[in-house]
Amino acid sequence: MINGLNSLVYPQAEAKRIDFNSVIEGLTEETYIGDSLRLRQILLNILSNALKFTPAGGRVQFSIKQLSRVDQETWLKFTVSDTGIGMSKNFQNRLFDAFEQENPNISLKYGGTGLGLAICKNLVNLMGGIINVHSIEGVGSEFSVEVKLGLTEKSYQRKLLDQVKFQNLKTLIIDDDVVTCEHASLIMQDLGMEAEYVTSGPLAVAEVRSGIEAGQPYDIVLVDLKMPDMDGIETTRALRRLVGANTLIIVMTAYEWQSVEEEARRAGVDFFIAKPLFRSELVQLFEKITNSADIGREQVIAKRDAQFTGERILLVEDNDLNLEVATSLLEMRGLAVESAVNGLQALEKFGAAPIGYYDAILMDIRMPVMDGLEATRNIRLFDKADAKTIPIIAMTANAFDEDVEKSKSAGMNAHLAKPIDPQRLFAVLQEFI
Repeated sequence: MINGLNSLVYPQAEAKRIDFNSVIEGLTEETYIGDSLRLRQILLNILSNALKFTPAGGRVQFSIKQLSRVDQETWLKFTVSDTGIGMSKNFQNRLFDAFEQENPNISLKYGGTGLGLAICKNLVNLMGGIINVHSIEGVGSEFSVEVKLGLTEKSYQRKLLDQVKFQNLKTLIIDDDVVTCEHASLIMQDLGMEAEYVTSGPLAVAEVRSGIEAGQPYDIVLVDLKMPDMDGIETTRALRRLVGANTLIIVMTAYEWQSVEEEARRAGVDFFIAKPLFRSELVQLFEKITNSADIGREQVIAKRDAQFTGERILLVEDNDLNLEVATSLLEMRGLAVESAVNGLQALEKFGAAPIGYYDAILMDIRMPVMDGLEATRNIRLFDKADAKTIPIIAMTANAFDEDVEKSKSAGMNAHLAKPIDPQRLFAVLQEFI
């Protein structure tokens, strides 16, 4: 859910020249039990407002923090703060009322109906949570949402094997955001590594030099791509002059890195990883590295970074919000998207299209009129050259083995669990297109 939100918000912030930062404070679980669709709707509304009311050159920060944990339940806090136009004290008291806006000029200048936050408030109440706002006119606003979520079995089972694998590694984290540094350090320590952090490129160079002189060099360096004064590429270039090829350097970034990848590789960057960091993604990356014959220079580009060039997707989804989010994700990677709201409409569109018009179909399973399984069976029976070969990928909240088997039996090529994980989505599309 977090990756999906960031995939939507980062490009909008970059287009508006707003500094957007997404951070996790402390250690959180990677999987919770709750209504991800509604929670995403709440957070996307608040984040969109923060971008809307923050001028170019401003800053928006999105932070996630686990507040407490008892047995199989936990409270999670999401905070969105901005340096936007802010609100008066008087308006804050009626902010969550329907159709409320501070003055008519707000609607004229920024648009909107004044319904979004009223809906958010109602949804948070239905989830048994709390939503608060603190704002200073002309300075900015801070919204916080606290919700109680369940924990899965996986949430409270630590992988001791990871700690055995990585316990002898020494790691340096470089990021101008202290919260990001602390979060990364906690993950490294949780994996059994020794971890230190610094907040700038020059400090990193001094720290690495000190480690070499003391006979305790760093094995892994994680460096943020966008830092003031000395960015991640410049820092990597300076570090390579000290360590040669002996230290693994991984660039952390929340933004698309394809445009700087060639320059970064020349500077000595080995791998890229997305922010905010998640324990499982770091483990996967480290395992990929340790399983590689050539750690220092293997040109591995994760499937999550796939870029497409106008391939056309038929997206079949009856939920408006899911359709909007999925369409935005796909279009940001260069895919052209056409949609259908049920299986029958998908069948009609595929039948009427020229051969090879669609490169793949993303098919929801549970839909009115005709479900995804029946639609897939009918497509496979079409007397059309590409009917049996077009990739059809299931999208469903049911991810049990029997559901996967039903999808395959109907003629589907792959199965994606909802809420859709962007990394998995693009990896599957890259595989089949």
